[in-house]
Amino acid sequence: MQNILSVTVLNSYIKNIFIAEELLRDISVVGEVSGFSIKGNNAFFDIKDENCKIACTCFGVKNIYMPKNGEAVVIFGSIDYWPKMGKISFIARSIKPVGEGALALKLELLKKRLAEEGYFDEGHKKQIPPYPKRVCVLTSLAGAVRRDIVTTMRAKNSYTDIDIADVPVQGAGAAAKICEVLARADKQGYDVIVIARGGGSMEELMPFNDENLVRAIYAAQTPVISAVGHETDYTLCDLVADVRAATPTAAGNMLAFDSREITAFIYDTIYSCKDRLEGKIARMRSDLLHLSMRMSARSRESIALARSQVFGVADKISYSVKTNLKDMQAKLKQEVIRLKILNPENMLKRGYFIIHNKQGEVTRVAELACGEEITLTGSDGRASAVVKEVKNDV
Repeated sequence: MQNILSVTVLNSYIKNIFIAEELLRDISVVGEVSGFSIKGNNAFFDIKDENCKIACTCFGVKNIYMPKNGEAVVIFGSIDYWPKMGKISFIARSIKPVGEGALALKLELLKKRLAEEGYFDEGHKKQIPPYPKRVCVLTSLAGAVRRDIVTTMRAKNSYTDIDIADVPVQGAGAAAKICEVLARADKQGYDVIVIARGGGSMEELMPFNDENLVRAIYAAQTPVISAVGHETDYTLCDLVADVRAATPTAAGNMLAFDSREITAFIYDTIYSCKDRLEGKIARMRSDLLHLSMRMSARSRESIALARSQVFGVADKISYSVKTNLKDMQAKLKQEVIRLKILNPENMLKRGYFIIHNKQGEVTRVAELACGEEITLTGSDGRASAVVKEVKNDV
């Protein structure tokens, strides 16, 4: 006999089918809005294309985009079935204009594919060296990013060489140019490469979501830091890079190291080694004395000879250690003197000045222009001046 079902049982069975089907959950659908209305705090509308339409519901409309009838949108949500009414509805959790929504959807699909291919795996990421000597920053010379990174690093040391590679950071062709410059910098022996730009809209940051750039960063042998946008901005460049810095200034802090702290660490290490070696020598002397006492049953002549040899060896060891320590201290003093010479403050005390114009620090005569106002910074203050004449020797 054929089973006879009640409407409730049938609709409940259909509901369970919808719940079990994963393909109907967390999906994005593009179409045209029709019959948009708000009742209470909820929105009701249809979304359609040239062939079909489906009813949609959005619970809680205070923080969503309000589309107009006839507007093309991308909605994100899940299919639901209402057993009581036997009705299918798309429950929308977000609504975006088709331009922004399609771009976000395209980016999300690319992100998912690249993740599946392993481009964001932590196991592939390289360590950033703690004391980088040569750093290359890929950014636009027209922006403030270059100044932010250089100023941050120079506040701690003048040891690290910082090269700026001028690249476009938005617009058509920007990603291709960044890939080209990145590949060239990767072959020049830098310790770290930084890809940086300030914040911007989703469209402005799109070069840093370029698939070819992701592959170029992944293929680089040099560790790469991504410092793109503000703290809340995330790009595919951030995900594939070895390290993501929240801002360009954060990247500068990440790379900068204090030369004074390193000098203090070297001194502490030497003195610690000296103390350990002296302690070891003292223990060796004590052990040798105990050994000589156990040999007291032997003849006085043998004991005297043994003691002489033992102390002779100890004296040689002590002399060798002290000589090595003196050599190490002399070398350290030379390094400290070199660091002091490189210290910009000492250069200023010797009568040198740092010159700034409106563009920043001036290091070449070619950067000056007649009539230009400049600022001279010395060890005891600042002075303003006007350039009367510029002569280039080169």
